[in-house]
Amino acid sequence: LSVTSMSLDPEKFQVFNEGLLFCAIRLLLKDLKMDVEGGSSDELDKDLDLDLEFPARKPLNTPEEVLEYWNECFKKETLSCLHFREWWRQKVPKIFSPIPSMNYQKPTDHIEEDDVQKYFFDLLERFLCNGEPKEVLKQLSSLNDPPAQCGKVFKIGEPTYSCRDCGLDPTCVLCVDCFKNSEHGSHRYKMSTSIGGGYCDCGDPEAWTEHPSCAVHVLGTQSENSDPLAKVPVDIQQRARHVFTGVLKYAYELLTLDTFMKLPGDLQYKERDSVDPMMDDLLEVEDMYATVLYNDEVHTFEEVITTLQRAVENCDRNLAISFVSLIDREGRCLVKCSPFQQCNEVKRIVERITGRRGIKPLKVMVIHSHVVAHQVFAMRLISWLDGILGYSEGFRALFSKILVEQEMGGNSRKQPSILEGMLRHDTVLWKAARSAIHHLLISGMLLEHASKKEFATVFTNSYGAILKDFINDDHEHSFSVTSLSVQLFTVPTLAHYLVAQQDVLAILLRTFMSECERKRNAKGKLEFERNLGLPAFRRANFVLIDLKYLLSIPPSEYDDNTRRGFLHGFSMLLDILSWMQGMDCHTRQVNQHIEFEADWENGFNLHIKLAPVIALLLNWCSNDKVIFLKAYRMLLKKLHEENKAEGFKTNKVELKDTSADCVEFSVATLPVSLHLPLCRLLAGMSLYLDKFGLKFSGDDFKLVEEEMPSLSLVLEMPLRTSVMVSQVHAGMWRRNGYSLQHQIFFYHNARCRGEMYDRDIQTMQFCAANMDHDTFLLQVLDKFGLVHWANTDFQVAEEESIRHLTALVEEFFGLLVTIVGERFTPGVGDITVEDMVRKEIIQLLCVEPMSHSALNKALPEDVNHETGLEKVIEQVATFKKPVGPSSKGVYELKEEFYKEYDVFFYHFTREDQSKSEEAQRARLKAANSPQVCPPPPLPALSRNFLGLTNMLQSDMMLHLLKLVLLRADDLKSRCFSECQVHKVLYLIGMALGEEERLQKIDSNTFIFTKKALELGLLEAMDTLSGSHRIESHRELLAWTIRKFRAVSGVEEKMEVVEDTEEEDDEAKKKRAKAAAERRKRIMAQMANQQKTFMSENSKLFDETSSGLRERAISTCDWEEETSLEPGFPVCLGPNRSLPCPTETGFTCILCQEEEKLAADTNTLVMASYVQKSTVLSKNRIDTPPPASPSIFPFLPANLSSAPHTSSCGHVMHASCWQKYFDDVSESERRRYRTRHPTSFDIEKSEFLCPLCRSLSNSVIPLIPQYHLLQLPGTASISEAMETTEVVEPASIPAMEVSEETSDGIEMVPDTHSEVVGDSPTISAEMVIDTMEDVLETVPNLPNEATASPTPQGPTVSVVTDESESVPSLSLPHSQSPLASGHLDTAVTSTVTVVTAADLPDLPSSPTHSESSSSTELASAHSISSDSTFMSASESPKAVQDTFCSPGPQTRPAPTLPRTTVVIDFSQWLEALFIALKYRRGLTPDQASPPPNGGEAQPADMDVAVTSTLTRFYTCPLDQVVEELEQRHQDGASFSRLFIVEDGCELAFPSSVYEIMNSFSQTTYRVGLEGLPHLQDERIPLMVWQSCGFTVHSIVVSAREAEKALFGSLSSRQNDCLSTFIRFCGVVGSNFGEPKVIRSHSLKLLSTILEVDTINPSILEVDIFGLLVSLTYSLPSLFNGEGPAPLPSCNIQDNHILRLMFLAQVTQLLFSMAPSFPTTTKPHFRHCPPVKDCRPLLDLMEVVTSVMDPLASEDTTTSSSSIDPTAVWQEVMEQSLGFLR
Repeated sequence: LSVTSMSLDPEKFQVFNEGLLFCAIRLLLKDLKMDVEGGSSDELDKDLDLDLEFPARKPLNTPEEVLEYWNECFKKETLSCLHFREWWRQKVPKIFSPIPSMNYQKPTDHIEEDDVQKYFFDLLERFLCNGEPKEVLKQLSSLNDPPAQCGKVFKIGEPTYSCRDCGLDPTCVLCVDCFKNSEHGSHRYKMSTSIGGGYCDCGDPEAWTEHPSCAVHVLGTQSENSDPLAKVPVDIQQRARHVFTGVLKYAYELLTLDTFMKLPGDLQYKERDSVDPMMDDLLEVEDMYATVLYNDEVHTFEEVITTLQRAVENCDRNLAISFVSLIDREGRCLVKCSPFQQCNEVKRIVERITGRRGIKPLKVMVIHSHVVAHQVFAMRLISWLDGILGYSEGFRALFSKILVEQEMGGNSRKQPSILEGMLRHDTVLWKAARSAIHHLLISGMLLEHASKKEFATVFTNSYGAILKDFINDDHEHSFSVTSLSVQLFTVPTLAHYLVAQQDVLAILLRTFMSECERKRNAKGKLEFERNLGLPAFRRANFVLIDLKYLLSIPPSEYDDNTRRGFLHGFSMLLDILSWMQGMDCHTRQVNQHIEFEADWENGFNLHIKLAPVIALLLNWCSNDKVIFLKAYRMLLKKLHEENKAEGFKTNKVELKDTSADCVEFSVATLPVSLHLPLCRLLAGMSLYLDKFGLKFSGDDFKLVEEEMPSLSLVLEMPLRTSVMVSQVHAGMWRRNGYSLQHQIFFYHNARCRGEMYDRDIQTMQFCAANMDHDTFLLQVLDKFGLVHWANTDFQVAEEESIRHLTALVEEFFGLLVTIVGERFTPGVGDITVEDMVRKEIIQLLCVEPMSHSALNKALPEDVNHETGLEKVIEQVATFKKPVGPSSKGVYELKEEFYKEYDVFFYHFTREDQSKSEEAQRARLKAANSPQVCPPPPLPALSRNFLGLTNMLQSDMMLHLLKLVLLRADDLKSRCFSECQVHKVLYLIGMALGEEERLQKIDSNTFIFTKKALELGLLEAMDTLSGSHRIESHRELLAWTIRKFRAVSGVEEKMEVVEDTEEEDDEAKKKRAKAAAERRKRIMAQMANQQKTFMSENSKLFDETSSGLRERAISTCDWEEETSLEPGFPVCLGPNRSLPCPTETGFTCILCQEEEKLAADTNTLVMASYVQKSTVLSKNRIDTPPPASPSIFPFLPANLSSAPHTSSCGHVMHASCWQKYFDDVSESERRRYRTRHPTSFDIEKSEFLCPLCRSLSNSVIPLIPQYHLLQLPGTASISEAMETTEVVEPASIPAMEVSEETSDGIEMVPDTHSEVVGDSPTISAEMVIDTMEDVLETVPNLPNEATASPTPQGPTVSVVTDESESVPSLSLPHSQSPLASGHLDTAVTSTVTVVTAADLPDLPSSPTHSESSSSTELASAHSISSDSTFMSASESPKAVQDTFCSPGPQTRPAPTLPRTTVVIDFSQWLEALFIALKYRRGLTPDQASPPPNGGEAQPADMDVAVTSTLTRFYTCPLDQVVEELEQRHQDGASFSRLFIVEDGCELAFPSSVYEIMNSFSQTTYRVGLEGLPHLQDERIPLMVWQSCGFTVHSIVVSAREAEKALFGSLSSRQNDCLSTFIRFCGVVGSNFGEPKVIRSHSLKLLSTILEVDTINPSILEVDIFGLLVSLTYSLPSLFNGEGPAPLPSCNIQDNHILRLMFLAQVTQLLFSMAPSFPTTTKPHFRHCPPVKDCRPLLDLMEVVTSVMDPLASEDTTTSSSSIDPTAVWQEVMEQSLGFLR
């Protein structure tokens, strides 16, 4: 081209030159075949022509310029995909390319999201909307109809709901929101977790029989259907077509590249300068690559982690683990970004290491960095497009059109659509890309029926290729595009369309047959070899699942296309079944044991997959006569072909003037198979002959005459299988190993028997009903090898085994019983499916009562996994609730249904039969009824099975029956057994029942009794009735004879028999009465001897304590008397009732061994779950402050959060649980794929209870009752406890109480009176004593805090502060010895009693204290053990001399137990004030111990402090005793509360301490959200806190439900509480350092009794939680280094309760102030007199003055205006929760 001759100015020439250059580049790209527009050169030529028209193009650098350029091209209709790609070519590598310095664990962190939005997605949206995207998209959304279908796509692990009542099949599911807004919540529904890939079916009318839409989506069904595209403006439609096409083609090409080394030509990039912006595209690319590892299902996590550590530089284990997790989650991971050589070296090392064992190496690829960038961007584009489609139905319709459009290729042939390309290249993608594509397809095409139909068509036509790719792939099915089949094939209209128009059945079966072809042997039968191509074949089984989906709903009307498509598939399925017919044959081993057991599991797995398909095929056939006739003919033809291939030979068999041609075959020597699908399919179809009025022998099935198989040949194969099973039961196949026994087990198992064993029985029933009966019986005898046995002159041959022959005879008659009697199958008997399920349930419950889950497992499932149990269970059974923690609720059969018990029910195993018969005999014996189980009434037969009844009266049958009866009476008979007689009598009973049933309908065709009488059957039974050989069946024989005579009409002899029977019954009653009188005389004689012995040894009985607390009753009467004792037991104090004995025998749920709960037996534990709970929080706005190691953890008054402990109550051995937990942990660690999210986290020590599968994370050790834990040396103490007379308190102030209030007080209104009916009432004395405590402790305080105290005792000091006013009980400073200068000394030879005079003036803060007992201070540095808890042997022994007192009168008597101590409440409180007076604290940073004083110095003091809590100490016990006695108070009684005698240490096995340690640390970890140190002082506090909170939650839930507390506790709650509470007592006694518990008790006492700035207000702590902690810790206050006393419900525990109740009342009054109630509630009952309620007013004045100390008397509520009774009622009502 000559440009010099053209008259162009320089500027135009430059523009023209650039245009030519651009076109030259495009032509060169075309020649290099780098175009990506689907291979079409025409489109490229068109683009070149368009570019030539507009050659002037400036470089585009900003989104605005690009948008303007795109709009210009769009207006001129020159816009194509290349324009989008050109922009992406420039910008994508700059933004998305990986860099060497990137964070490989988060590979997208280096991407600037603002740039991504600016340069790509905002630009696309602005072009798409041609305006402001938000406004335009909002307008488009407003044009949509309300959504009629949800379509929410489920993520992995997301919960789903399926309705068992309304769903068409189990695949129809709802999301959580739709389920909550639907009607299905009141139906039978099932919860499950999604494996990902499915979507919510709400709104799909084809998924539900009723209520298809929830309340949200039902609005969408009310709008008119219209074209969705019409709602989108034409301009936006055109723009959307350009954008969607460009995005889809780009993403499809980039994600499915053949080579990842470089990009397609039009996307290659190199940074260019401004001189030549075009030619750089063809130059060399930058050498930066990435090594990418891909996921597979071959290599384990550990293998890949180890490989990465060796292959990747600077890769430690943590980094490798993050890589592996990313690979598993995303499907691939970038592990190296560098030049090619380094990346390739990593690839080489990985492939070498992972391919060593001859397996496929891990997939590793070196990818150009620009390819990685474009693929990342393609994934982003898919997600963006998915979001855009959600704005408009029109977008989705346009998207569907674009996906299925087929472009014309260069050869005028249609090219594959984008959708087909995506489906066929699914396995090329990695996991994340697959999920994104599937999500896009679901949301874009599967929500509207029209697009779903197009998708289903493409999917079906590509099914073969898709499934082949899936078989060769190694990803799970949920990540394959084949998993979308469930979304298509389960839609009934789609399935019917695909069957009729797309021949989908043939396509699927052709695919499956191609895989089966490889498994056929030389005979054409399927044969599986172990570990050879089995994974691929298992993947091919998904075809059968898809077949099940397609056939799940038969059409309501059949047209010719549907029939043609179905029959085509049916014929192909017959081919597959013929390949299975006779596979996996077994030949009996005679001489030696089988050496190699062939693979049999895959054959049964194939059967399990095919069984629902066959059931659905039968359902389709049963709905259309044309299909049924043609399918039946095809099946008969296929069977005839199989019989010809077998080449049957016959021989004549004769017996008793009867002969028949039988197939010559010996089951004992020739191969036999358990797989007979063709014969079983014929049996299944034959059940529907009656429905269409057809007969097997009719002309409808006549083929060519010789092609019609005879019934004797149809019978042959199932009969062989039955005989083989019988021979196995007889012990003739022992040398064939366990594999055959396993197969027979599954042959009878509920999972397989429906299409195996049951069909074989139905085949034999059908043949027996339609063949000559004698011929049938001869053929059966021949196969069993019993023809010679059936001769009357039979003699046992020498080579025969009598045992085998006898067993075979039993099996033969058992088969006859089954053939004649099993009629509860629709089509055999005139019954329904519900009748069949009802029969199964009755027989199962005759074995034993069964739980719901056990019944469901024992019943066969239909294709929808339903058993039909719920429909009939209520009719036949009653539900019994569980009675213990380890028991289950079970169904028990109703009494009236036991008459339907069938001892020879064909689904019974031998064990079931034996157990059921024993159970029924025991039941009848208990009812004093004859122990006979006759055959139950049989239902009527269907028309094609009527001949079964006549077989009972055939000559051959009668001969066989009589033969057994005669041989039973013949002592010379060697093949006799009682079981044979049992089954013969059963057959006779069935015949008699049939004759009786037919007589009622006036049918005279069945004359069994007439023929039997002629043959002498009745005489044979009469002769046998006196025989001892059938003793166990004597009553059945008598019943059969009576029944025979009744049916046959022989009445005379029957009366004699009945009289004899009545005489026998009367004789039995007389004997029973005589035996009862004899037993009564013997018992009376024993009672007289007992009284005589007691009177002669009365002195001995007086000296020996009975343990019954001086009650004048005998031990024999104890239980009866206690049940008659009025009122409630006394729980606390010296007069407390004896504790109820608890269960000490448990059964381990793991090893099922019985174990007694004792200190010297194996440790028992109970599964528990500890979780942090906020459910009772009273303030959900403020977040509770984080736990601090220096802050004492109280249970807050608002119950904001605390650890809650629950338990399922199931008990295990500690060793069994540990092994179970270790196994669970190990199996979880070995799981290298999280295929299904587990319901527990092993990292949090969670596990599932082995029995009930409830979530648990720890175990609580079962602690025996405390008296069982003491060593033998404590016997004298327990005796003293029983014999010591209880001393009543000398001076306990008492208020006068009116008689009407002394019995008891109920603190609830009438409306809730039933709530507390079962709970203990609080006596009036308890409340009044509390009021007296108020007066004792708060004697008429004035408003000023400086008022002079009374010198008699402790008072209440009210401290007012501007910032905080805290009421508390405290000892006045002026009364303390330190303030008054009073000096008390008490000195002994061994103890220095520290007095106030020895102490300098100290700051009030205990943390600054510098003086205390040296023993206690030094013990803070004593050696701690390695465990949280210490055994008695590990704990330092208490030295009794250390606590000696000045005089003998203060030393407690060693034989007087703590439970009998009586001390006045005021004196006990005084002693605690003395202990608090000497309270001192030691902070953890105080390293050196103070000077010695108080207690003995421990040997070692070098230990690190494990907590930052202040450690508190006080004076020795002797000091308190000394001061009490100086005040003339009972110090001796107080000291006895804390003395533990020698031998009272707890004796635990070491395993108990390990479990205690584990549970306590779990509670700590949950409550404080951190791992504790073994010696952390907060561990016991958190355990007690959890105990308090758990009791709180139970009480609150009981009150909320308006239930009585103790009467409503479930067994789980009861077991959890009893175990937990007993454990908490041991925690305080066995914590590693005894001084810790003492410190806690001092802190708790200080909080409730002292005013201290470091203590919280009593309004801030939960009083019940304080009560729990103080009860368990206070016994350790003076324990020194010895063991602390256990809580013993003594007077001290009683005083603690009274003190805490006083604090609770104080809290309540503060909550009421200042608006106290002024009027009483009339519905309250048992209110005390007004004078008894007035003490509350004094406390109210104190509360009011503290709350507002500056208020004048005018502003404060006058006590005269307040009704004290109203306040009392309010206090009682509010304190009910605490008291309960």
